[in-house]
Amino acid sequence: MKHRWRTDLNWLSGLSTSQWLRLLRENRVHREYWHRGAVLSALSVYNSLAHRIDSAVSAKPSHVRAQAPVFVLGHWRSGTTWLYHLLARDPALAAPNAFQVTNPRSFAATEWLAARVFQSLIPNKRVQDDVALGMHTPEEDEYAIGVLCGMTPYLGRSFPDRAAFYERFLTLRDCSPTEREAFGQAMHDFTARLTQHTGKRLVLKSPAHTARIRYLLKWFPDAHFVHIHRDPTAVFQSTRHLYDTVDWFWTLQRRPANHDEQILRQYRALHDAWFEDAALIPKGHLHELSYESLVDDPIGNLQSLYSSLNLGPFERVQATMEEALSGRAYRANRFEPLSDSARAALHKAAGPCFDAWDYAR
Repeated sequence: MKHRWRTDLNWLSGLSTSQWLRLLRENRVHREYWHRGAVLSALSVYNSLAHRIDSAVSAKPSHVRAQAPVFVLGHWRSGTTWLYHLLARDPALAAPNAFQVTNPRSFAATEWLAARVFQSLIPNKRVQDDVALGMHTPEEDEYAIGVLCGMTPYLGRSFPDRAAFYERFLTLRDCSPTEREAFGQAMHDFTARLTQHTGKRLVLKSPAHTARIRYLLKWFPDAHFVHIHRDPTAVFQSTRHLYDTVDWFWTLQRRPANHDEQILRQYRALHDAWFEDAALIPKGHLHELSYESLVDDPIGNLQSLYSSLNLGPFERVQATMEEALSGRAYRANRFEPLSDSARAALHKAAGPCFDAWDYAR
């Protein structure tokens, strides 16, 4: 309850009135979070109006398709954000920013003004790890897909009473063909608008995409993938911290005291799907690295990544990357050792990851 009265903006702030009302029909906002619901209700009216304005003045990207997008993959807290922010420094690539993923229907017409207004309503750093945050920092396309089609496991963080229902959107495998088609259409619509807006090759990041390879290859057959992994113990501890920080600001319902079972269930589901489908990625379209190696030798790892995926000569971006790394103030959080029972549960759920990437148990 410590953050109960805070109403920080999040991706739900981009929902239209019709989408928000549908969520309210399906979920109950608990009394102690009615003030958050009131803010989202007001913003939904603005979003519906902004969408109408954009539809009237912006060109429709009906014949535009994203060409060979680069997807950054990996479980939450595995270093995906750091790697994503580095790749977004490449002037040949374009990453969607926080305003664009929250306002995927209207950013083309409204970003120039609205982003300045909303910037004052968000913190300067992420609450879970002090990474810089702003309307123009690179952000997950998962939020845009959630706004466009309402199919994301992140809904379970705002409505924990139905978290199990929303988990099916992690891998999409238990979704109906109609739902998967709608998800794919949302991906196409958003990436087409971004491509038209930027004129560049896209770099995208959503940890959940790690479990959707078979579908991403169907929608983007020329896509390239970068997968980063990290010691499962560190990932588990850091994901616990994520749930205990970010979710306080997203939730509209009372949350369970312990999330371990949910974290481990999603960890196993994501990696089971990854290990099953990674072989489907064409040769030369996948590069894998570890978080630990990126920390030890970031420039060497980036150089290898550029060579592996044929992203062009690394020399053209090396100075930019070195500048970004020199100003990196982020330090990993430190956590207490796991209890014996938590460690046993982790080893059971993450056994294939410990083995595949040779992490010590």
